[in-house]
Amino acid sequence: MGYLIGDAMGLGTHWYYNRADFYQDFGSWVDDYQDPALNGSHGFAAISRYRYEQGVRAGDVSQTGQIFTLLLESIAEKQQFDREDFLQRLDQLLKSLNGESFSGCYTESIIREIWARREKGMDWSDPEMGTYSDTSDGAQLSILLAAFLDDPMELASAAESLMIPFFKDRFIRQNQIIFALTLQAIIAGVQLSELESYLTGLLKQAELKKLMGGYDNIHTVTNGSVAWIPEVRIEPAHFVGEVYGLDCQLTHLLPAVYYLAHRFLTDYQQGMLTAVNSGGNNMARAAMTSSLLGAMNGIGAIPQKYISGLKDYKNYLQMIDKLIQTRK
Repeated sequence: MGYLIGDAMGLGTHWYYNRADFYQDFGSWVDDYQDPALNGSHGFAAISRYRYEQGVRAGDVSQTGQIFTLLLESIAEKQQFDREDFLQRLDQLLKSLNGESFSGCYTESIIREIWARREKGMDWSDPEMGTYSDTSDGAQLSILLAAFLDDPMELASAAESLMIPFFKDRFIRQNQIIFALTLQAIIAGVQLSELESYLTGLLKQAELKKLMGGYDNIHTVTNGSVAWIPEVRIEPAHFVGEVYGLDCQLTHLLPAVYYLAHRFLTDYQQGMLTAVNSGGNNMARAAMTSSLLGAMNGIGAIPQKYISGLKDYKNYLQMIDKLIQTRK
């Protein structure tokens, strides 16, 4: 639920790289779902207008959120991670697109590239299927795998299998797998202060290390603890994007996400809203931050308005209940 809320909260205010534009369109602080601006003042105003004209409204999820939902539906119905079933569902979504940016509720480059490969008849298992994208889509999808699977090796293997058709770059996949393992650890009760020793311990397993990469990837997670050092805290915290990077690159998003998780470890609402108000690709930043904070604090820490404000939230809750029962 944290993921879906973060994605939907960021959708209406997505891709504002200039704070003056953000303030003009939404005020100084956003604390609820927003419609995309019909006449936005920012550099991506055409995308906001397109989304609005396509009927995207406050509480809707993005296209990445739609793909996340396809995986959620697949796991809930199959009671396991069935890669082929998920990809069949994704094919149906791809058939509704035309390969252009302005199709669906807006189609980002990684999905356009995958659409083009599938249109040419390329099989999902083809080594050339993956793109050279450096975005966070794999980390976002792997949130469901982390919530569903208990064993680190099983999770890392499943996440690798899920991401290979999307990402050619091993380094990008490794960092997304570590995000999944971090979330899995938090769900299992590992404290943030214990993450370094926990993740380092996983590296001692040779097969896991191949999927995780080296220690530096783990340091990306634990460096978030600089939020606990008064001399280097980011003030105000929603300027985290300016510090680590406002754009869509995974290597800029993840340090900000880990920082916010450490900064607001017991305050789901403030951490989620800080990510929403952080500018740039706040949608991905908020989705991942909200998932970590949701895992740390539980659904009881999420104000009801953010749950009921999601379009189709009852359906989401039913699918999540199925997933939980299967996990048990």
